[in-house]
Formats: sequence, C-alpha cells, structure tokens
Amino acid sequence: ELLQSESSFVLAVSLLATSVLLSLIRQMNGLLGPGVLVDMILGRYNRPREESRVFLFVDLKSSTTYAEVLGHLKYSRLIQDCLSDLTTSVRKNRAEIYKSVGDEVILSWQLESGLENGNAIELFFDYVDTLSRRAAYFEAEYGFVPEFKAGANLGTVMVAEVGVIKREIAYHGDVLNTAARLQGLCNQEG
Repeated sequence: ELLQSESSFVLAVSLLATSVLLSLIRQMNGLLGPGVLVDMILGRYNRPREESRVFLFVDLKSSTTYAEVLGHLKYSRLIQDCLSDLTTSVRKNRAEIYKSVGDEVILSWQLESGLENGNAIELFFDYVDTLSRRAAYFEAEYGFVPEFKAGANLGTVMVAEVGVIKREIAYHGDVLNTAARLQGLCNQEG
C-alpha cells in the first residue's frame, strides 16, 4: 500500500511538472510567435544572416484623435479588439507577427509564403472585411469603425538575434524602411 501511494505521488508530481513545462513552452511560444522559440534555442540567428521576406505594416488611421476622444483605457481596449480581430487574417494568410507597437503591427512572411495566393495583400483585405462585419460592435462600443492603412515591400533583409537582457529576432534593411514609408504615405495620398 505504501509503495502504491509513493508511486501515485511520483506519478502525480511528474504529470504536474510536465503540465507546467508544456504550459510554459506554450506561453513562451505565444510571446515570441510560432517557430521563433525553436529558432532561438537552436541558435539559428546567433549570427546575422540574409533572408528574402515580405513585410506588411498595418497601422490604425487617425489613432491620435481616437486616443484623445476615447481616453487611455477605452483606447487600449480598442487596440486589443483590433489586434484580436487581426488574428484570423494572420492565420488564414500564414503571416508571422514580427512586431506590435502601439496601434501598428508589422507582419512578415518568408518570400514564397507571402507571394503564394497573394497572402501579403489578401491579409489586409481579409482584415478590412473582418472589421466591416463587426461594424455594429465597434459603433456601439467606441462610436466608430476603425480603419487601417498599410504599406508592403519585399526583398532581402538581414535577420539576427539581438539583446542580452531581453532577446528578440530583429530584421534590418531598406525593405522595412520602404514599407514603413509607403504606409506613411497613405495619409498624404488618401
């Protein structure tokens, strides 16, 4: 009987430890993005390397005005809702979320994946459709339906793991600068 209780205890502790470890891995994968944790563990980006990628910068139009009208708390909830709604389009069009900064999201694809079926462009229009379908919710909750602008570019970039205290995968190059500038021109060009 004692042997059975010890075995049961060891089994329970082992299952608990495994559950905690799997939960931790899932949380880290969620923070870093799918596949990034494995790349970091394997040291894939310890040294800078070139990659051909597609980038799409998606940014909320009139964000400063919205933030002033809604206040910090409600504006933060708006951003949460918008990014949550973006998830379906990200999955459907096989994008990677490179960065999310305030009301802007930078999405990325390996070149082939971004070009396949027009994934990089389709994602934006899928997202616009999602926001349109949820127009009644946004009107009721915030008094308007958010609109986004986007800029895209593709080409060769450098990618490397950067940081010591907080590490991340970083992309560098004119491809990103041009995509950001194109997105910035949306205001001027309407």
